[in-house]
Amino acid sequence: MIQQSARYPVIVKENEMMKKITNSILFIFLAVVFLFSFCQCAVESPKPVYVKDGRVYGEVKGAFRHRWWNYYERGLSYAEGEFYVEATEDLKEAIRQRSSDRRMARTYGMHFMDYFPHRELGIVYYYADNMEAAEMELELSLSHFPSDKARFYLDRVRRALIEREGEAVSPPFLTLDFEDEEIWSKGDSVVISGVAEDDHYISQITINGTPLFLEGSQKHVPFKETLSLPQGRHAIEVEANNLLGKLTKHQVMIHVDREGPIITLEDLRVDQVATGKGVTIHGAIFDEAGVSDLSINGESIPVHKGVNVSFTKSLPIREGHLELVAQDRLGNRTSATIPITAGSVNRAPFRLAWADSNDTPLVAGQLFGSKDATPPIIKLKDWTTSQKVFLEKVFIEGEISDENPIDGLTINHHSILRHKGKRIFFNHMADLEEGENNILIEARDEAGNTAEKKISIIRGVPKALQLDERLSLTVLPFEQKGAVSEASLSFQDNLIDGLVDQNRFQVVERERLDIVLEEQKLSRTELIDRSTALRLGRLAAAQSVITGSMIETRTGIEIVGRIIDTETSEILATEDVYGEVKDLPALRDLAQGMAVKFHREFPLLDGHVIQKKGEHLFTDLGQDRIKLHRRFIVYREDPIEDPLTGKAVGADNVIIGRARVIQVMQEMSKAEIIDGENSSISRQDKVITE
Repeated sequence: MIQQSARYPVIVKENEMMKKITNSILFIFLAVVFLFSFCQCAVESPKPVYVKDGRVYGEVKGAFRHRWWNYYERGLSYAEGEFYVEATEDLKEAIRQRSSDRRMARTYGMHFMDYFPHRELGIVYYYADNMEAAEMELELSLSHFPSDKARFYLDRVRRALIEREGEAVSPPFLTLDFEDEEIWSKGDSVVISGVAEDDHYISQITINGTPLFLEGSQKHVPFKETLSLPQGRHAIEVEANNLLGKLTKHQVMIHVDREGPIITLEDLRVDQVATGKGVTIHGAIFDEAGVSDLSINGESIPVHKGVNVSFTKSLPIREGHLELVAQDRLGNRTSATIPITAGSVNRAPFRLAWADSNDTPLVAGQLFGSKDATPPIIKLKDWTTSQKVFLEKVFIEGEISDENPIDGLTINHHSILRHKGKRIFFNHMADLEEGENNILIEARDEAGNTAEKKISIIRGVPKALQLDERLSLTVLPFEQKGAVSEASLSFQDNLIDGLVDQNRFQVVERERLDIVLEEQKLSRTELIDRSTALRLGRLAAAQSVITGSMIETRTGIEIVGRIIDTETSEILATEDVYGEVKDLPALRDLAQGMAVKFHREFPLLDGHVIQKKGEHLFTDLGQDRIKLHRRFIVYREDPIEDPLTGKAVGADNVIIGRARVIQVMQEMSKAEIIDGENSSISRQDKVITE
């Protein structure tokens, strides 16, 4: 008892001390809260709310909690009402709290917003006539996250700065990567490349009136465009414009020649002397690129170089036929085989013969005699009346013969005859459309007799290259101020048209969407919700959906579109367009621009499987080519030969699987197999992006 009474005062003192400490902490906390509130009120005085033309500016949705998204939203409102001082202050405070421009910035929880304070501040500076500050902010925005709206206003700012200098502006410098202004090519495609330069910024480059895709103006623009040109002569005009509209124009003449020379036989004499037998042949060779070589039975025959070359040659008969090969300076070749048959064993004169379309020999007397009893004979090498191929182009070789000179020869009504002759050898490169292609060869002799041969070539597209195998997508209405407007539906229709024109995606038409909407009792406004949009995409059998928003301001309209995978909900690509004009024709142009951007974002890429491990495979498509979450087809080629002629007619292919990229490395990519027989995929199989 004595010990307990001795400790009691100590316990009381400890409790009193704890109370004092607690009270002190509470006092300090309340003081800090008070000081913070006082300082906040001192720093952030209430901003005014303006009413202009019946609209309120300077308000935000919900409570203003002094967070970056509150300042950004209010700054945009002030800018819309042209209250630039207040807009500048709010946007600067937003930048102080969060400095980088980006799309889909997280605000709180699972809420996101497109956040471009540097871009919007640059636009405010532009309208406030502070061009130097505007240029700096817009360039900073583009370095954080490129947007079409920032590029649009940066061009405006740069143009204003150039005009303010008041100096004379010269046209751009334009250099093409050609040594001459007249070019000859035998390739399937022709590359037009060069550099446009201007200290006042290149704003546009066009090739034959078609603008190249440029992401904003630049001082130095290297360009490279591949053109698929048909046979013939093409004037290609390249034009570069700077921001003030000054232009430089260059023209280059491209001669595309994929066809060998035309060989015309004008006379042939078979001689027989005591020491042996020989033949004298006289003819002409024509080629627009220029004839370079001629050989007969393997012997090189000296000829003058030129477009139109005559030749005469006497030589002994050893092989029982004459084999002529003519070549132009691009390497295109034409061959002509002329059988020579002997007469009787008692040294009767030799006869010249070849087979017509019925394999009936025609003797020299029929060929070079004066009597014309039949129309010209048309014979094609290795082509039947109807044939299916898996090629984009086909090479047709043929010969025309008649006992009198031939004075007319056309292919699909286009004349190819350059010299009259009794026997003409030609070749022709034909570009094929998918499906049936008709080739019509017509010949006429001097007596007016005519003949024609028509062949049907059916072009098949290999399975993995067919449009039905490409990524399927559908376009949903775009959100506009929380709803779906007529402008949104117009943009949806125009974007669908633009994507169809690109011939890159398997597009689900709007009519099919409307049917699904009706079946599901959904309104178009409900499609603004992402989960609803993805569900509708799955119901419409689309692998992806395009959805987005239309942000209309006093000065223009920004449209942001996103392709979202309906299976994984991943955003595969985001593209935006911006314009000042808001009418329907302008919306159509913006939709076409967005279609082009999405097309560029999903190029058709092909490669090979380099390794397979379990459920995964590795391809040779590295980080400079493929992106994450992209799908591709795994296939194997099947070479095809014509059963009648034995001629190779291309290759079909067999799809053996599909995969999705889950990792991209420097030189290769890793993908998970999502469809097909896992065991059937092997190294060196081919892949192509969906």
